[in-house]
Amino acid sequence: MSSTADSILLEGCAALLRCEDVSWNGLGAEPGTVLTTLTEHDLTGLIHQRIGKSTDTDWPQDIRRELARRSHAETATELLRGREIRAVLAALASDGMRPILIKGTPLAYSLYDAPSARLRCDTDLVVPREHVGAVRRALIGIGYRERIQCEGEHVFRQFMLEKQDVFGVLHVFDVHWNISTQSMFSNVLSYEELWQEAVPVVALGPHARAAGPVHALLLACIHPVMHHGNAERLIWIYDIHLLVAQLSPEDVRRFVGLARAKRVGAIAARGLGLARARFHAGISDHTLAELARAAANEPSAVYLQPGRRWFDELTPNLSGLPGVGNRCALLREVLFPNRHYMWNCYGLTGAGLASVLLPVLYIHRALRGAWRVVIGAK
Repeated sequence: MSSTADSILLEGCAALLRCEDVSWNGLGAEPGTVLTTLTEHDLTGLIHQRIGKSTDTDWPQDIRRELARRSHAETATELLRGREIRAVLAALASDGMRPILIKGTPLAYSLYDAPSARLRCDTDLVVPREHVGAVRRALIGIGYRERIQCEGEHVFRQFMLEKQDVFGVLHVFDVHWNISTQSMFSNVLSYEELWQEAVPVVALGPHARAAGPVHALLLACIHPVMHHGNAERLIWIYDIHLLVAQLSPEDVRRFVGLARAKRVGAIAARGLGLARARFHAGISDHTLAELARAAANEPSAVYLQPGRRWFDELTPNLSGLPGVGNRCALLREVLFPNRHYMWNCYGLTGAGLASVLLPVLYIHRALRGAWRVVIGAK
């Protein structure tokens, strides 16, 4: 599909979310392409909401049936997911822990007509660093198991736990002690800052607290940049649009001041600009100009450059850490991840020959990674 055709299709999807009439022919794409695009941008539930009840739409019946099928399945899954989130939060609260929900889950339960319309693959929590061990033990105690991943204080400042319920639904919790694995962004918002403005999420029970609107908007703007190479997924842009819609003029001024103080003004301007372009979010030229004004003095602005590769991520990550010791620790974590992660990557167990082969695995991983950097695949 050409870039022009892709742009027409995405604009048609955005127009539907703006509650405008969009004909099927106006999308200019084949049914398979439309479904693939909706899936890639996590829009199947939202688009089904927009066209599912319409009697005068010219969208093909088979497409409408497929969107309905997916939407109904996600609605059923969300009932189980919501129940599990409440149970996890209650278990943590019983041990005196107060996690803060961030990103998709709290938005789904506070900004969307139905939480199942805001598709996502996990639930993100922020906890104090000193509570990490207790959170891990509490979730393992109620049947969760930890995913094998790179460990370390710098390379991966989070861990994931998962559990499959009796209905076959996989529940995944992504537990952060910093909001980002990138050192430049890791302390943009601390747990303590988030807690000061945290708001209840009534639909998720008495123990559910989420980032306040100003903090949630800042996270929504920086998340695609710091972790996803500036990907313009419509669902993320729509999140920004919905968050902006609930802010007062004073909240907007606070947001601008916070983004500039945290030195992510240019990134925030990008997020708000996309929301205005796609969904006509109520953002003034003055607000965008105020955010972008300090871009030259913001190290984080380098993340807006297109075509960034692995080395471009590593360099600012290293420079953002204080002291030679921390930088050496990050390099060690990148080059020599823990042995369990290595064995898992190569489909081995930790017994017998696998232990002997570990040095060889590290050498192979380093050579393969270096080659991918050389050919531009990483």
